[in-house]
Amino acid sequence: METSITARLRSCERDVLERWTRRVLEDPRATKAQRAGGPMLAREVPQLLEDLLEALAASRRVEPRAGGDGELYSASARVEEHARLCVAQGRCIAGALRELSHLRAAVIEVCAEQGISLGVREAQVLHAIVDASMLTSALEIETATRAALEDSAARLRLATRAGGVGVWDYDTVTGKLRWDDRTREVAGLDAKSEVRYELFLSGIHPDDRARVEEAVQRSQSPESGGEYSVEYRVVGLCDGVERWIAVQGRTFFDAAGRSVRMIGTAIDISERKRAEAARREELVLRDRFMAALSHYLRTPLTSIALAASVLDHHGHLTPQQARYVERIAASARRMARTINDLLELTRSSLGGGIPIAPRPEDLHIVCKSAVDELRAAHPGATIQLDLQGSGAGTWDPERIAQLVTNLVQNALDYADPGSAVRVGVRPRGDDLLIEVHNEGPAIAPELLQTLFDAFHQAPVGGRSSTGRGLGLGLFIAHQIAKAHGGALEVDSKAERGTTFTARLPRREAAAGG
Repeated sequence: METSITARLRSCERDVLERWTRRVLEDPRATKAQRAGGPMLAREVPQLLEDLLEALAASRRVEPRAGGDGELYSASARVEEHARLCVAQGRCIAGALRELSHLRAAVIEVCAEQGISLGVREAQVLHAIVDASMLTSALEIETATRAALEDSAARLRLATRAGGVGVWDYDTVTGKLRWDDRTREVAGLDAKSEVRYELFLSGIHPDDRARVEEAVQRSQSPESGGEYSVEYRVVGLCDGVERWIAVQGRTFFDAAGRSVRMIGTAIDISERKRAEAARREELVLRDRFMAALSHYLRTPLTSIALAASVLDHHGHLTPQQARYVERIAASARRMARTINDLLELTRSSLGGGIPIAPRPEDLHIVCKSAVDELRAAHPGATIQLDLQGSGAGTWDPERIAQLVTNLVQNALDYADPGSAVRVGVRPRGDDLLIEVHNEGPAIAPELLQTLFDAFHQAPVGGRSSTGRGLGLGLFIAHQIAKAHGGALEVDSKAERGTTFTARLPRREAAAGG
C-alpha cells in the first residue's frame, strides 16, 4: 500500500512541477523578471520535490515511535539543506517563501485530482517539511541580512569617524534623541547624559534657536519632503564652548503622513565659519583702504589736471611742450577714471550695489552725448551710433553714460584694427536695449562665467585690454544695469564678433544711495 502511493506520486512528479510553475507565474505578486525568466527556484525545486517524496515514503515505512524516524529525519534534513543553498545563492526571501508555498499547494492539488489519498501521517509530514524549509530559508536570510547590516554599520562608523561626522536619531513620537559619540562631542555633552529634544533646544545659541525650530517644524510636513538642513551655533551643554555646526537629516512618515522618526548627521564647521568671517573682515578692510586711497589721490590728481589745462590754454608752449602737456592731461584723465572705478567698486561692495538716482530722461540723448565724448577722446577710431524708436524712460543718465562709456571703451580695446565699433539703441517690449558691437577675436567660452567679475581682464585673441588697466569697466557696467532692474549679456563668436547687450526697463527703478 505504502509503495504504491509513493509510486503514484512519483508518476505524477511532472504534473506537480508543471502545476507549481503555473501557480508561481500566475501569482499576482510575481515580478516581471519572474514572469519573463520563470520561477527563481526552477533548478532547485525538482530535487526538493524528490526529497519531499522520499520523506513521504519514509513516513509510511516508519512506525511513529521514539527513535524510529531516522530515515524520515534524513530526508527532511536534505530538504532544509536545499533551502540553505537557495539562500546562499542570494534568493529573495519573499519570493522563495511564496514558491515553496506553491510547491505544497501543487502537491496537494495533484493528489486530489489523481485520487491519491494522503493519510494523517503523510499530511503532517508534508506540512512539517515544507514549513521547515520555509523557516530555514527565513532564518538563513535573517542571519545573512543581520551580518550584512552589521558589516555596513561598522563601515559607516569608520567612515563617519574618519570624516568627523556625527550621527543622530530622533523619535518624534516619544521625543527621545540618540546621539553618537561624535554628535555629543560637537554639542559639548558628556557621554552619560540622556538626550531629549528639550535638551537639544537648550544647547542652541539663543539667536539661532527660533530659526532651527522653524527648520525642524518645516521638515515635519510631508509636503516638505522631510528634508532638514540648517547651520547654526551651539553653546556646549557641558563645556560652554560656542561652535558652528551643519546639520542635515530626513523625516520619515507613517501611512497617515505623521512624522515618526528623523535621522541625520552633524558636522563641526567652526573652522570654516571662522575663515569666512576673517575673509569678510579682510574684504571690508580692503574696500575701506581703497576708498581712502582713492579719495587721497583725487586732490593731487585734480591739481595735476588743472595745471595741465592752464598750461595748454595760457602757457604759450612750443609744439613739443604742448605734446608733453597733452600726455600729462591724458594720463591724468586715465588715472581719474581708474580712481572713479575703484570708488564705484567700494560703493558696490559696502553698499550692496551701485547707487542710482533715476529720473525721466531720453536715453537717445544720453547715449549720443557719451558717444560724442568717446569720439573726441579717440579721434582715430570709428564709432557708429544707430538710434531707433523712442528713448523715453526713467533712468540715471550719469550712470547710463558711464555704462555706455565702459562698453564702448572695452570694444575699442579689443576691436580689430581699422574696424568700426557700432552702438545701437532699440526698443524691445517694455525695455530698451543698448548694444555695443565690435569685430575681433571671440571670447573663450570658459571665460564668460567670470567676465563681469571685478578685476577681470580676460585675454582675447592673445591680447588684453590696454585702455582701463584694472579690469573694472565691465563689472561696473554690469552693476549699473542690475541697479536699473536690467541685465548685461554678451554674445561672442569668431564669425560675427562680440556684442554686449544692456537691457534696461523703461519703468522707474528704485533709487539707491
